[in-house]
Amino acid sequence: MKRKASAFLACLLVLNMAACSGSQETKTTTAAPQETTTEALETTAAPKESEGSEKGGEGTALLNVEDGSYEGTGKGHGGDVKVTVEVKDHAITSVLVSEHQETPGIADKPLEAVPQRIIDAQSLSVDTISGATETSMAILTGAEEALKAAGADMELLKAASESQREAQHIEREADIVIVGGGVAGLTAAVEASTTGLDVVLIEKMGMLGGSTSLSGGKILAAGSVFQKEQGIEDTPKAFYDFMIGMGDGLVNEDRLKMIAEGSAANIDWLMEQGVEFSGEIDTPNPAMKPNRGLTVASGNGAGFITPLEEVAVKQGVEIMLETRGTKLLTDGSGAVIGVKALQASGDTITFHAKAVILATGGYDRNEEVKQQYSPTYANSRTNVGAGNTGDGLIMAREIGANIIGNDSAIAQIMPYGAAARDMFTFAGLYVSVKGERFMDESCPRPVRTPIVLRETKAPEFYMIIDKKHETEGIQTAVKDGTAFKADTLEELAQAAGMDPELLVKSVERYNELKAKGTDEDFGKAMELLEPIQEAPFYAVHCNMNTAGTFGGPQTDLEAQVLDTEGNVIPGLYAAGEVSSGDLINKEYPGSGMAIQTFVTMGRIAGRNALDYAQKNKK
Repeated sequence: MKRKASAFLACLLVLNMAACSGSQETKTTTAAPQETTTEALETTAAPKESEGSEKGGEGTALLNVEDGSYEGTGKGHGGDVKVTVEVKDHAITSVLVSEHQETPGIADKPLEAVPQRIIDAQSLSVDTISGATETSMAILTGAEEALKAAGADMELLKAASESQREAQHIEREADIVIVGGGVAGLTAAVEASTTGLDVVLIEKMGMLGGSTSLSGGKILAAGSVFQKEQGIEDTPKAFYDFMIGMGDGLVNEDRLKMIAEGSAANIDWLMEQGVEFSGEIDTPNPAMKPNRGLTVASGNGAGFITPLEEVAVKQGVEIMLETRGTKLLTDGSGAVIGVKALQASGDTITFHAKAVILATGGYDRNEEVKQQYSPTYANSRTNVGAGNTGDGLIMAREIGANIIGNDSAIAQIMPYGAAARDMFTFAGLYVSVKGERFMDESCPRPVRTPIVLRETKAPEFYMIIDKKHETEGIQTAVKDGTAFKADTLEELAQAAGMDPELLVKSVERYNELKAKGTDEDFGKAMELLEPIQEAPFYAVHCNMNTAGTFGGPQTDLEAQVLDTEGNVIPGLYAAGEVSSGDLINKEYPGSGMAIQTFVTMGRIAGRNALDYAQKNKK
């Protein structure tokens, strides 16, 4: 079931962010998710005249290139990116990305902006888009290959298109400044802009969405309209009891109760903003009953981001991309009165504001901060957005905010690279780095990582499989050195650094349990337990990968940031991953939990910042 709860938003175009499995052509608005081709996005400009030169004369960047269309290909994140460049009168007049397999939403900004930058500069020396470097470089490589085919002077085309200018400093007024453009920041922006105040949202990356855009687009809610329509009985109490039970006494029970009690209303509100849900309900964790997981119709997090952005812009929110918040401004009493920011151009901006909302995400990509607040997960890989470097935490800490860090993160221990897609075969045998089996391999992701850490005392293990489960990804992993292959278990253990005797014993016991018809050791279902018997044997190295962190400035139920003595810092609010240190502990309840908390606190932060700004507006 798809639903839109607001007629005036029914015509908003929702950007399809679902990852593509096949090639597609580019368009700034998207068709239904099941479609794989759309009209191509073509960036064109009128031919530029060269002063004092005729065709082929001095002053034209492309010199004696003949008019025509030329094609080239670059390698993007999802595969080949095909680019067609048109030349007329010795100028680049059109750059067309005709085919690509990049992730919609994440790639939309570079697909639009990079071709236009090439045309405007008449050069290949143009800036890439922050957070989408692979796609940006693929477009530039494709354009370069096309212009090489045209016989263009590549040295001239790669020369800087304009001279350096001095960085500018800008002073400006705003009622509310929101730092961060993920789901929490956009939710806050929508709520803060309902009465016409001057609301500015700054985002350090070249596109909105943050880690939400990289997510599967899930959200948890108890008592939602979808549950009611499908006859699923659920209560907020059951929801918050489950979350509190996973918190080991290190979570804020009052906030979790508030989040659970408002979760169904948040689904209604999101639909009013144009967010569409598939209507399917599942559970991200077998321990969670009943099913309460919803997924946006687009299949990933852009289903939240795009409609919220459109509503925010319609309500007058100014969005400034590639603008990073660097420092909070305070007055003599300690109240926050603005924020400084740095733009990609080198310009600095000082915003004088009535209120500031931090929604900057986590710190997965800042090893120093991760070591301090989530040491168990330090030096781990991560798949979050490049912007998650702890900016909000650092800015808040600098003005005396109390920082909560319970050594927590959304984490899973899995293969890296080519073998990652093969992780979810539960037929494999998991052993410690010494070679000993330690768990039921079919345990779901939310509980797997805590078991690994508890039982092996290490953030890594090996998945053992035999010839039956060898895949192209596994073979590539062997070549890359992230998996090992051998004709005997003893040789396999030696290659991977395990104890040969212990590994052989573990495999023999695993096979024995299959023959007995029951897993007496860990309770794995027999249909998932397949014997390890046929050479060659493989050991796939699995190590820590984070998808979010839980640590940052402490907030109260009103999303106000608190100082180290428990007092409110006037004018400063926080929402989203940056302020979730007391909401989720080591064991993540499951996909959709984070986004529900981010939407809840984003709405509260936006409403309360609006009220504070109105009261303090001169």
